[in-house]
Amino acid sequence: MAISQRLLPLQTARVRRAQLPIGYFKLGEAGMIAGAVAIVCILSILFLAQTGRVATAGYRLQELEQQHTQLLREAEQYEFRIAQASRLDSIAARAQTLGMRPATSEQLRYATIELPAVPVVASNN
Repeated sequence: MAISQRLLPLQTARVRRAQLPIGYFKLGEAGMIAGAVAIVCILSILFLAQTGRVATAGYRLQELEQQHTQLLREAEQYEFRIAQASRLDSIAARAQTLGMRPATSEQLRYATIELPAVPVVASNN
């Protein structure tokens, strides 16, 4: 009775590789040139894509800087308008246009609050 010996997968692959023609895995000069051209083309496309992304980011940055400058100008204009509206003479003029007038001494009322002579201390009751 004959015992068949099973080959391991790695041994099987070595046997099959030995049976293939010798030139199967070799690239000729034309294959090397075609591979080099393909690699150069892929690298060129990647370079152009990266350059495009950088240019787009540059344009976006420029737009954002212009928008920032515009917003700073608007903020300064609002600060100027607030300063003008806060002036006492402009407040008085606005009050007169609304029909208000300064209070007379008869209209003024004062309240006097007397504080105790001892300091007031808070308690936890």
